[in-house]
Amino acid sequence: MFKKFMAKLGVGSAVIDFVLPKQEYVLGERVEGEFRVKGGAVDQEINKVSLDLNLKIHLKGKEFTQLVASIPVHSSFIIRAGERKVIPFTYELPFDLLISGGTVAYFFSTRMDIAGGVDDLDKDFIQIVPPARFNQLVQALGMLGFREKMDSRKFDGYSQEFAFSPTNYLRDQLNELEFIAAIEETGIRLLLELDLRSAFGFGERELKREVFFMNEELDDMEKTSSKMKSVIEEMIRNPQDYPASKYTPYQGGVQSGHRGRHGGGLAGAMGGFAAGMLGGMLLDDLLFGGDEMEAADGGDDGDDGGGFDFFGGDDF
Repeated sequence: MFKKFMAKLGVGSAVIDFVLPKQEYVLGERVEGEFRVKGGAVDQEINKVSLDLNLKIHLKGKEFTQLVASIPVHSSFIIRAGERKVIPFTYELPFDLLISGGTVAYFFSTRMDIAGGVDDLDKDFIQIVPPARFNQLVQALGMLGFREKMDSRKFDGYSQEFAFSPTNYLRDQLNELEFIAAIEETGIRLLLELDLRSAFGFGERELKREVFFMNEELDDMEKTSSKMKSVIEEMIRNPQDYPASKYTPYQGGVQSGHRGRHGGGLAGAMGGFAAGMLGGMLLDDLLFGGDEMEAADGGDDGDDGGGFDFFGGDDF
C-alpha cells in the first residue's frame, strides 16, 4: 500500500527513456529509435506515450519554442513492477525545416501519462543538417570562387537564405549571390538572386531566376559547377530577362510559395515549415517587434556569439 502511494507521488514510479542511435539527421530522413519503459515498485497503468518534436529559436535574448509535430506512440497498457518494455518508433522529418545552428535547435520531448500518478518526461536534442547533394551545390559554388558569408543561413520569416561573396570570379560585377532552396525528390530547386554592381559604383541591381539541379547533376561536381556558371553568366548578359520585380514564385507541389523580403518565393523552401508554425502575431513580433520587443527584453540582449543569425537582424 505504501509503495502504491509513493508511486503516485513519483517515487518508485515507472520511467521512460527515448533512445536514438545518433544525434544528427538529414532533412527528410527517417528517424528510427525506441522507447525503453522500466516498471517501478508497483504495477501501473499507462494511459499513453506521446512524443513531440520541438523547434527552439533564440532571438534578441529570448527563446521561442514551437511544436513541429506531435506523434502518438502507444495507447494504454499495464507496466508490471520491475518489467522492461521496448516500444519501436519511426518518424520522417520534413524537407522544409530550418537547419540546426547557433540560434536554432531541435529536441524530442517524451511524455508517459501514468494513470493516477506523476507523468514521466524525457528530452533529447538532435541536429538537423542538409542532405549531401545540397553540400555538393555549396562546394560547386566554392569551385567558382564563391565563399559563404558570415550572415548566411538567416531566416527571413519565410525561408532560410544562403548568401555568398565572389572572391575572384565576377568580383567586379557581383556584390553578392543569394539563394533559397527547396529539397525535392528528384533534385534541388533554387531561387537564385544576383546583386549586380552598379556601373557607376552606387547601389545595385537585383536579378532573380529559378534553377533546378537534378540529382544526377549534383552527383557530378564539375557538371554542377559548369551549370551554375552558365546560369550566372546568362543572367548577367541579359539582366532584362530576370528582373526581381517580375519574378513569379514557383507554385508546384502541395505547398504554396513563400514570399520573402525581396518579393520572391519558392514552394517547400528550407525554413518554410517554420514560417507556417510561427505565422500570425508571433511572427510579426519576431520580425517587426522592434522597440517594443527590445523594451520587453530590457534593451540590448548582447549577442551570444553562437553560429549564424538565421533571422538576419532587422534586415527584412
